[in-house]
Amino acid sequence: MIQRLRWAAYSSLGTGLIHGIAVGLHSEHASAARSFLLLSVLQLGWGIACLSTSRWQVRLLGLGIHGAAIGGWILTRTSGIAFIDGLQIPEDPQAADSLSAVLSLVAVVAIAWATQRGDAPVHQTTAMNAGYLCAVVGLLGAWTATGSVHVHGEVQLVDGGLAITADGVIVTPGLPTDSTSDDAVTTTSVTATSVVRNGSSQSTKKTTTTSTSTTSTTLHGHVQTSDQANAAASGWPRAYDPSQPVNLIGIEGFTPEQGQRALALLENTKRDLPTYANYATAIAAGYVSIGDESSGHEHLIKYSLLNDNRFLDTTAPESLVYKVVGTTRILVSAMYIAPPGTAINDTTLVNYGGGLLQWHVHDNLCWRNVNGIPKVIGALDANGNCPPNSVLQRGGAPMVHVWIAAHACGPFAALEGVGAGLASEPDNVRVDKCNAAH
Repeated sequence: MIQRLRWAAYSSLGTGLIHGIAVGLHSEHASAARSFLLLSVLQLGWGIACLSTSRWQVRLLGLGIHGAAIGGWILTRTSGIAFIDGLQIPEDPQAADSLSAVLSLVAVVAIAWATQRGDAPVHQTTAMNAGYLCAVVGLLGAWTATGSVHVHGEVQLVDGGLAITADGVIVTPGLPTDSTSDDAVTTTSVTATSVVRNGSSQSTKKTTTTSTSTTSTTLHGHVQTSDQANAAASGWPRAYDPSQPVNLIGIEGFTPEQGQRALALLENTKRDLPTYANYATAIAAGYVSIGDESSGHEHLIKYSLLNDNRFLDTTAPESLVYKVVGTTRILVSAMYIAPPGTAINDTTLVNYGGGLLQWHVHDNLCWRNVNGIPKVIGALDANGNCPPNSVLQRGGAPMVHVWIAAHACGPFAALEGVGAGLASEPDNVRVDKCNAAH
């Protein structure tokens, strides 16, 4: 029976090799890396043992190891594994993990075949062919795995020293991010649906602080990082209905941690923003209109929050957006505004939610003080001039909308419908809808 079990042994060695390489590829998530390491050790060890013994205990153990590997692969492609950090958000099948799953399946079938056939003779050439075939598949899977890297953009990012607290709030340099400090910034409870696949949601998970890296190429006009380009190419954004779970099936361009943060921001905005559903409540809380109600959406800003050195705090949004329906105002979105001087290509902003979030700036709006309150009077005309007695806003801070109302261009779309990318062109140029070219 040992000869017959060689199909299973060689398959186990091949898939163990692939999982061993996966350890390094998931090193940023300790629990995921350890899971792959454990699986690799079990598969390699079982494969070696299986070359010298065919005892029923060994065969049963092999069925358990490779059955678990196949089940884990199915979960990571369909719903994610909520209790393993780094594997909560499902991903599309890739060559390496698919070949590894195939080898595990071969091992299961080979164990069953060997058990059923028992001591029936097997040709030596068959056993050798099993080794050659499994070696080729295993090495091919290992080769494709070594080419699997996380691309974090082609835009030149700048590090403004911003930091992300454990609750997903961004704070400016010098502010503590450790909630145990005596001077720690105030934080809020953050939980969010980990991921949604096929209309169902997984368990909740608290977001965590992360570090980010810079990348290459120059920012100009309306641009995208490679993560945002990958998200757009894979079908993001999708129409958003706040009554339904967000569906990220097949969407690329973000890491599991970035996906967790983006979903946490959305869920907590949906939770906290209705505090200001009543327009009068917002006014009483210190929000003032910028006078853009004629556009069909009216923005209210609380100016004291623009300089409090923290944003993406869902309990204190810098701006509220109301849909104007006659004399009625319907709260539809928060607009979080980064601290003055923050670059739109800041590494913390761009990598906060990867390709899922849309950051934008306004650089063609003309403002005028009306009774001491800044109001939008209009936009630059074709000749680059503002209306009389108004001034052009310069150096506008990056912003991101988070919608609690349905939007055809996703939960993070800019007001005019941009759904992905870093939009820095004037508003009169940015008339695209979702991912349409412009």
